[in-house]
Amino acid sequence: MDPHARFLRRVRVLVNSLDAILTPSQRDEVVHLINHDELGEALRTLAWMIVEEDKRIPRAAYESIMKMSAGLVAPEDLPRNLAAFVLRAGSGE
Repeated sequence: MDPHARFLRRVRVLVNSLDAILTPSQRDEVVHLINHDELGEALRTLAWMIVEEDKRIPRAAYESIMKMSAGLVAPEDLPRNLAAFVLRAGSGE
């Protein structure tokens, strides 16, 4: 599998891991961007959905968004407070 295909798969796995917190229309929007090879835009959109809809995400999802968006999304285009939406360990959130 070539590097682009592996990266594409990682983005899909990330979105699938957040299926329980995304509405069907949100998921469809992100998947549409992925299907059109707009991976940076998919990650940016996902990050803003999390913040704007006050969704809580696992630390691993946050770290994946940040790592995968590096070089694809300008830092100023991501929500500055995305880390505030990470679930705290043992909090039950």
